[in-house]
Amino acid sequence: MTPTGELLDRPSAVRLQPAYDDPAAVLSVIRAIDPFWAIVRYAASDTETKALASDDRRSVFVPPWFRRDVALHGEALVPRGEVILGNPRFVQAAHDVFGPDAVVVPTTVYVNVMVPGPVPFVAHTDVPAFRGVTRDDHPLWLLIQMHNSGLFEQHRIKLATAVSWFYDGPGGEFHYWPEGFDRPNQTIATPYGNVAVVADNERTYHGVAPVGVEAPVIRGLTPDSLLHRVEGGWEVCEGGEALHRASDADVRITVSWKAEIYADADDRRRAEQHTDDIDLDHVVRALVADMRGRGVEVDVPDDPHHDEAWVAAVSSTYGRRPPQPVRNHRI
Repeated sequence: MTPTGELLDRPSAVRLQPAYDDPAAVLSVIRAIDPFWAIVRYAASDTETKALASDDRRSVFVPPWFRRDVALHGEALVPRGEVILGNPRFVQAAHDVFGPDAVVVPTTVYVNVMVPGPVPFVAHTDVPAFRGVTRDDHPLWLLIQMHNSGLFEQHRIKLATAVSWFYDGPGGEFHYWPEGFDRPNQTIATPYGNVAVVADNERTYHGVAPVGVEAPVIRGLTPDSLLHRVEGGWEVCEGGEALHRASDADVRITVSWKAEIYADADDRRRAEQHTDDIDLDHVVRALVADMRGRGVEVDVPDDPHHDEAWVAAVSSTYGRRPPQPVRNHRI
């Protein structure tokens, strides 16, 4: 581990198989949930929520991807949800990524159901959060470039994410970059079987290929669209009207498990007591000093969220182009 807390001596993701002792039990938990909501509804801030609440909600492209929370804040929200939340295999794999001495606290489980369509989930990293600086009060572009800079790693709120799948059909390959965005990716293709990838998703680029083969776009979806469980499959609905039906074999189910990660008990206490939180002034001072050290001429901005010259300088200094998967590199 470096002085900033970044883990450079291990890959940022590991492949885990088997993922579950009883995958059929996990699938039965998922199939008992109804309804699932359009994934675009899962905005994390008032600003993002308002962006979806336009007068013409049909003008926003909504892919046929749906989500439901299974556990939050360490508590199951659906019957038997603890089967996933308490999976010890995920906890052990999190130690493989973050270290044997890490404190792993499972907190969250959600399920995504992807109905076939021609839209990929392009390679990306999850939006990072820092102690005192999160997406609740700060723009996504700033959080992403803070992470890219490497200057705030000791303040990053670290999460382990385990993703596992239920899908045997065409498409839907999972691409991930465990050794860095500038190294070759790994691909896990269908049929998935009882497999998972456990990762630090703020460091690990990951994406999903389109599900199905030559599947058409489902028109008319809005952030209010719902996915209902029906006999033998799923039904996409908008305003009570059924727009599309898919069989169990058609849809790709992803289970995402998340745990808070602390270096040790003292680190957890500092986080819970907010004794090492940072603020926007700290962030700006650190970025300005680092950019000037790199020879970048930059002034301290009056409005660090919106100053165009500042945004451009930070983005050009630390920005990264998302990687493209090599599709024949499979494991």
